[in-house]
Amino acid sequence: MTGSTILIWFGIFTRVAAVAFLLPGIGEKGVPTRIKLGGALALSAIVAPMIVPQVAPVLTTPAETFRVIGAEVMAGLFIGVSIRLLIFVIQIAGTVAAQSLAVAQMFGGVATPEPEPIIATFLTLAVIALALAAGLHVKVALALTASYDIAPFGLALPAADVGNWAAQSGRAAIDMAIGLALPFLVLSFIYNLSLGAINRAMPQLMVAFIGAPAITGMGIGLLLIVTPVILNAWLDAFDSVIADPFEVLRR
Repeated sequence: MTGSTILIWFGIFTRVAAVAFLLPGIGEKGVPTRIKLGGALALSAIVAPMIVPQVAPVLTTPAETFRVIGAEVMAGLFIGVSIRLLIFVIQIAGTVAAQSLAVAQMFGGVATPEPEPIIATFLTLAVIALALAAGLHVKVALALTASYDIAPFGLALPAADVGNWAAQSGRAAIDMAIGLALPFLVLSFIYNLSLGAINRAMPQLMVAFIGAPAITGMGIGLLLIVTPVILNAWLDAFDSVIADPFEVLRR
């Protein structure tokens, strides 16, 4: 095996590793680094044989080696962030929902080391399990293989295009998160409006003691109803991102 072939294999591994360390499930902070590295090696063993024959020999000078590795890492980070963005979407949606239902400080910290509302934790674990059950490893392997058609081996992505994608995808992610949490925002608005009317009609009544259990109970019931809808919407967005990680997130 020549030095050029070794560089190509290592370059492919760096792109795959950058993606693997950001994937749902395997890329979580609580997963040991050795497990992440093993997943990256396994994905590389699947992707590399399909890509190596298509790549022309490259120079193995130090400058060229650093350039190739840097370009591959950036391409992998681009793909990984586009997928990881969907986890941020569900975490934001869960946090907004929890704030609306006055349960933002309950439990948390199961899926991530940082404190997190219980609804965000529940939804995050649900979408991770859904992604893994939907064949995450197969879809990611296909996406990585197809990514070399748009971002060829060793070529850096245009900075202007990356900046435009980041701005548009960030906005689309916030829109999607608020859309997923919209039923809880509507419930919170109706609850606060009703609470204000009752308090105005009966000032002596301690509406807070009555309203707090009510909003929590209604919120749990609403969560039971809308969770399948949220998961289906998230899975559709996940499939669209996996199919083309270089496109802006579609709602």
